[in-house]
Amino acid sequence: MLKKWCLAIGLLLTFHASAVELRTTIWPPYQVMLRGELSGVSMSTVQCVFGDMGEPYSVSVMPWGRAIADLKNGEADGLFSSLPTKELADSAVMSAPFALEKWYWYFAPGIDSSIDGFPRGLRTGAVRASNQERWLQKNGMPVTETVNEGKQLLRLVAAGRLDAFVADERYFKELLNEVDASERERLSRLQRRFIRYMPLGVYFGKHFLAEHPDFMSEFNELIGKCADSSINLSGVERDQVEAIFDERIRPLLKHSRIVTALDAQSRVNETVTDEDIARRDRQWRAEVGQAVQPMISGELGRDISAFLQVVQEASKGLFTEIFLVDRSGLNAGQSAVTTDYYQGDEAPFQQTLGAAVSDLYIGPIEYDASSGFFQVKVSSVVMNPDGKLVGMITVGVDVEKALLKSQ
Repeated sequence: MLKKWCLAIGLLLTFHASAVELRTTIWPPYQVMLRGELSGVSMSTVQCVFGDMGEPYSVSVMPWGRAIADLKNGEADGLFSSLPTKELADSAVMSAPFALEKWYWYFAPGIDSSIDGFPRGLRTGAVRASNQERWLQKNGMPVTETVNEGKQLLRLVAAGRLDAFVADERYFKELLNEVDASERERLSRLQRRFIRYMPLGVYFGKHFLAEHPDFMSEFNELIGKCADSSINLSGVERDQVEAIFDERIRPLLKHSRIVTALDAQSRVNETVTDEDIARRDRQWRAEVGQAVQPMISGELGRDISAFLQVVQEASKGLFTEIFLVDRSGLNAGQSAVTTDYYQGDEAPFQQTLGAAVSDLYIGPIEYDASSGFFQVKVSSVVMNPDGKLVGMITVGVDVEKALLKSQ
């Protein structure tokens, strides 16, 4: 049984009575205890968000099952870091993700790492009661052996007693740092295969949110500022996404239908006023989600939008959306309904067409809680045959599908 720690981080104890009560457990590298202080990737983000909000809080470290029980019975206001779970759906709401676990199969030398899906007939291991063990069992993959800590998995694979296990990439790197140099050299050569992303966030109790109705929106808004690079693509992942863009989308940048549509609308909107842009954008956003959508229906009914819809459908789920933006920052065609009509205040436009800083923009990983998929937006400038900028194309890429295709 883990010892329970009660930490009032960065706060005077006199604030404890009104502090937001949080629960967590030790799970490197997201939550770690160093010299009696709680730290780690998730703790840093929580500390940053609460600091910017000016909210006092306290964190208690305990076994995960007890943390969940405390949240359910109202003794705690929130817990972190958690994957989306049905266990808490009735009693709590999950924040926007502030970190992503990147799950891989790790295979012993000699095992065929190109196996698609769940490797059958292999001896697999998992840490007891871990997210990986529950996920394997849920997907019908028998776990040959459960262990108390991750280092045991490494040693069982090294000894030839296990063929494979599932681990978060960051966690695996932490485990390598805990073994001696000779083991580290051997284990660092394990084969691996990407499986999926898992979002990590904070679950806040519905009882707490009912008393603080504006809390979650403010918390989520600050996550983008405070979260670290764990919600961005790694260098390797970025290269893989860019390779798919080069293969599937870049040839379209010279397609006459795309160039013509952008060139024509950019010319029409050369004298558009800021007031008119704001009016159009307000109308678009007001129609999103409504039964009657005259402006949106008109844009989706254009020939160029129909063309982009065909391109998206041909990707078989790889592309989640495709839209064109003219030089004024306004939509010029889209395969699906965008949140806004005006894109000129968004990073893709500002860092490509708006400032000509780069001809390619790859954004951070975005998680859609309603659909459960992760996407990145890739944007590139479009030029006419004379070499003049006529607009921009943005493609939403299902990043999990992209990484699986690249293996």
